[in-house]
Amino acid sequence: MTFPFLKMHGAANDFVVMDRREPDGELSGALVRRLCDRRRGVGADGLLSIERDPEYDFAMRYFNADGRPADFCGNGARCVARLALDLGLGAGGQVRFRTAAGPMRARRGPCGRGVTLHFGHVAAPGAPVEVTALERTFVGRLIETGVPHFVVPTERVEWVPLHEWGPALRHHPGFEPAGANVDFVARLGTSRVALRTFERGVEAETLACGSGAMAAAVWLVAEGGGAPVAVMTAGGDELEVGLEPVAGGFEATLTGPAEAVAELLHLADLPPGTQILGPVDVPGVDVPTVRALLRVPRPQGVGLAAALSGAAGVRSAKRSPGAVRIQIDPIAIG
Repeated sequence: MTFPFLKMHGAANDFVVMDRREPDGELSGALVRRLCDRRRGVGADGLLSIERDPEYDFAMRYFNADGRPADFCGNGARCVARLALDLGLGAGGQVRFRTAAGPMRARRGPCGRGVTLHFGHVAAPGAPVEVTALERTFVGRLIETGVPHFVVPTERVEWVPLHEWGPALRHHPGFEPAGANVDFVARLGTSRVALRTFERGVEAETLACGSGAMAAAVWLVAEGGGAPVAVMTAGGDELEVGLEPVAGGFEATLTGPAEAVAELLHLADLPPGTQILGPVDVPGVDVPTVRALLRVPRPQGVGLAAALSGAAGVRSAKRSPGAVRIQIDPIAIG
């Protein structure tokens, strides 16, 4: 069995993205974990799936890198919307889609750059709360932007030992059973913040977090700042969050880059131990391309190279000591 997928990123928050409007089997947690593994798979913060929906242009399903489904991912929603628009879904340059956090819509950003997600309603946060962990007291606000976030202000985000504080707060008993994403924010002006996020399900810092950016913007406005809010991510990109005041909270939008990195073919029947050695640049080609290289353990006495040479999308399969080296046709990414 083979199936194609895209590697995409939204402000360096990266994803495996699949068009599964004609699904071939069910996505398992084990497959999601394997694809998202940065050493044994493609590597990603999560997996996104475009699926058919009877009412909207499509439905979005999201899985964290740990293989578990999650209700929402802000940058993921923008990436999946970009792919849907590229596939010709929607009307008038806009797509409407269903998520586990509710229906949403998205369009290309100003001048065709990036994607703007119309998230919908975000409730106004309550008063700051105190949380004790690691013999420290953290004061922050609990904000729900499709998934829960605990937003903690700090003087400089680069000073935060996120690898220590993040897990302790993410698993704090006060946030159980679901836990919370943990955001440290530093105010850079009346409408600008810096953000670092420890993400639930990834169980590590990510270079950007769309729902975290919206939570950080809501925190800033609650602290007297103004919207729209520019959010500087750990990866160096900027996300813009619009917040329109409405009864009980805000109508939120999220704008930023959503780009395809590579288009790949996954050979799902390859044996355990397969490693993806790529993508790599293709010399002399002007447009972004990818040549996916897989290294496959060769069972003794099995002519795997010959069998794989005829597989769809496989350019060559050659024997090497203890393995078969497979090269997939390069595919231009527009």
